[in-house]
Amino acid sequence: MTGTTALDDEQDERQEEPLISVVIPTYNERDRIGNCLASVFAQQTEHQFEVIVVDSSEDDTVEVIRSQFPDVRTVRREQQTFPAEGRNIGIDIAQGDVVAFIDADCVAEEGWLEAVAQIQDERAVGIGGPVVLDSPATLAGATLFAIEFSEYGRGSPKRKIRWQPSCNLAVKRSAIEAYGNFPTDMQASEDMLFTRKLMEGSGMPLLFDPQMRIRHSNRNTWSQLKGKMENLGYWSGRSRATGLIPGGILLRFKFLVPLLVPYRLAKIVGRIVFRSRDTRLIAVGLIGWPLLIYGLAIWARSFMRGARAVV
Repeated sequence: MTGTTALDDEQDERQEEPLISVVIPTYNERDRIGNCLASVFAQQTEHQFEVIVVDSSEDDTVEVIRSQFPDVRTVRREQQTFPAEGRNIGIDIAQGDVVAFIDADCVAEEGWLEAVAQIQDERAVGIGGPVVLDSPATLAGATLFAIEFSEYGRGSPKRKIRWQPSCNLAVKRSAIEAYGNFPTDMQASEDMLFTRKLMEGSGMPLLFDPQMRIRHSNRNTWSQLKGKMENLGYWSGRSRATGLIPGGILLRFKFLVPLLVPYRLAKIVGRIVFRSRDTRLIAVGLIGWPLLIYGLAIWARSFMRGARAVV
């Protein structure tokens, strides 16, 4: 591993520019940031890289980082900074040709940085990979994970994709400079808009590489599932007004929105049964599908609210 040394506030003069800048936004992640950073620095790669954490925590997350990982560049924000803005701050100071994003509640599997580096040689705007359920999951946690990440299972093939969640995403910095950062007026779906904007602007695709794997911890209570589905549904409805995300017809014909529940249910069950390679998720698909309907119904109702908000 040949990670680039970097200290707080750009006080370190580096001899060699990194190829990859890994950007991580954090908020009250003292218990999980250590595992995330350890997984990044454990990567076996010949590529130079730097790690940038943008922290706006109320706890001592930044002190944990500085004491255990002195090579991390930390940017401290006094007021809570949402992930999109945090990533943009990291992008602005990143020095790598490739900017990779991972979240504090995620762990990079072996070979992650090597897979990230491949984007430099591809005629593509960016690359993403599988998001695998990490934490010991309750039924609520597995249900939420299945709804949110079924499209990115471990068994998914290499292909061009529509968008990629920002917890496991790498893009060329030149594309960001040309077509713009994450939208900061969205509290969810901002990664969908970001990747679609880069693809449409550049005319190049976004790729999915099965070797670029992360493990993702998840919310595990029913109240957390409900809150997450409400948030995702609302901003998914709002995102259709941009014209970048397919489904704008739903803004005009809102009576079609409830049909998204059986449509998404069929897609999710198919993905997790045939692609997830995770017995917990397969069980949710085969015998826990009423729980998926519950989560999707909350999502669809909130989608309606988001759609109404833009008309």
